[in-house]
Amino acid sequence: MGRNGSHHDRNLNKDHRKDDFLVDIDDESKDSFTEVNDDWDDIPPEEPPLEDFLRDEPEDEATIKKKRGKKRWMKIGIVFVSFLLVAQGITTLFQLFQPNVVDFLTTSYELSQDEDVSEWRESVVTLQVEQPGSSIRGTGFFINDEGLIATNQHVVEDAFQIVASLHDGSAYEATLVSESETVDLAFINIEEDVSVNSLPLQSKGSETEEGTNITIIGNPLNFTGIANEGEIINTGNPTTISAPTYRGNSGSPAINDEGEVVGIIFATRNPPPGEGERVGLMVPADEVWNHLHEERKEG
Repeated sequence: MGRNGSHHDRNLNKDHRKDDFLVDIDDESKDSFTEVNDDWDDIPPEEPPLEDFLRDEPEDEATIKKKRGKKRWMKIGIVFVSFLLVAQGITTLFQLFQPNVVDFLTTSYELSQDEDVSEWRESVVTLQVEQPGSSIRGTGFFINDEGLIATNQHVVEDAFQIVASLHDGSAYEATLVSESETVDLAFINIEEDVSVNSLPLQSKGSETEEGTNITIIGNPLNFTGIANEGEIINTGNPTTISAPTYRGNSGSPAINDEGEVVGIIFATRNPPPGEGERVGLMVPADEVWNHLHEERKEG
């Protein structure tokens, strides 16, 4: 008797637990539920993706070889570009940690604190010149307020594109106006109006004495707006100077303490071992005046 009663109680408890999970749905709710289900019936079945209808066509041996060759050349290209980037980084680091480079960077920073030097730097431009088979970087400076820029002839020789970057980072395409291979001078022009002051040339016929202090501003060794100082060693054409010059300094103005351009850097002379230090070479201001006069006469 006790066991049957216990079994009956378990069935009742089971029914009660089952009822706990039931929800009463009134007629209105049933109608709403039916309407929702009717709407679902109207939704079309999802279409299979297009890929299900495509068949993988077997690739012949020639196609497989072509793909493998393409991947191989892509890998070679990636390795080559990576090598160039690494080589460029090593070259830059090597240049940066040379003792003379550290010296001219330190000197440039100190000179740039001077208000005059800071103002002169605004007149100097960086030239990126594209030539057949090569790309070179040089220096130039505004010689008048009409956008005329002076530089070296060898910097812009055979150029099919010349881009002049100003101190504020703006860049303009420049065109060749005139050039002289004899004295390694050239004038290029920016047609756009730019609010940049020009650097005045030393008066024509003025003598530059030996020992005159000069400041060089240019773009050596991929640096920009580097200022260095030195003095005139020997006058004449070319004029030799003691200021350190490097690749990229071509076209840099040499400026005296009065803020006048006394010459344009165009080369470096390395003496034989044990016969002195290397010197910079510049075209004197008088030659710049002569070329400017010829350009105006022809223009």
